[in-house]
Amino acid sequence: MSALTIEMLFPEVANLHGDNANIAYLAQCRPDAQIVRTGLNERPAFLDREVDLLYLGPLTERGQLKAIDRLRPHRDALEARIASGALTLFTHNAVEVLGTRIRNADMDYDVEGLGLVELEATLAMMGRYSGKVMGAVPELPADQPIVGYKSQFSMVEAAPEVEGFLSAERGIGRNTTTPVEGVRMGGLIGTSLIGPLLVVNPHFTRALLARLDPDTEPTLAHEE
Repeated sequence: MSALTIEMLFPEVANLHGDNANIAYLAQCRPDAQIVRTGLNERPAFLDREVDLLYLGPLTERGQLKAIDRLRPHRDALEARIASGALTLFTHNAVEVLGTRIRNADMDYDVEGLGLVELEATLAMMGRYSGKVMGAVPELPADQPIVGYKSQFSMVEAAPEVEGFLSAERGIGRNTTTPVEGVRMGGLIGTSLIGPLLVVNPHFTRALLARLDPDTEPTLAHEE
């Protein structure tokens, strides 16, 4: 196996719903991988070295603003990374950080995101949505759909040309009016699903590992 480098951004605030288990499980699948945990006040490793997977997980509402603030100086580098096809996984509301705006009337702010994806998020703190989602993804046969959960205060509106992560056969997509869920753009996979995604969907994890390292046969920890 060739060593992999996986960078988790801001784990001290991007740690909701147990979704950091996505990276814990990848580390068990690839014990040779180097896991870099970049704090809010540290320089992201992907700026200075090759990082095979860049990950940002679920944030509090204030955590979203902190992530935008910390990443804004590196916006162009992040955009170049995504455009190059380098794998970048943002789960739950982390994907909203990449959008054009986040509106939150309850907490009285309307802020610009990083503007890398044509999407806007509107938060309603008294209107949490919870539900299950199932849908096919292009990495896998139709009889191996992704399953996951949504538990969120925000709904997302995206430009029609923004490709989705999946099309929901059950549950909702970016909002209650569309089955299109999440975002794909270059190397970016963005999804509002929690689960954690990679633990709940080992078939997708196998495909992700194959993409990360095409020369190594993917091995799933605890497969038995």
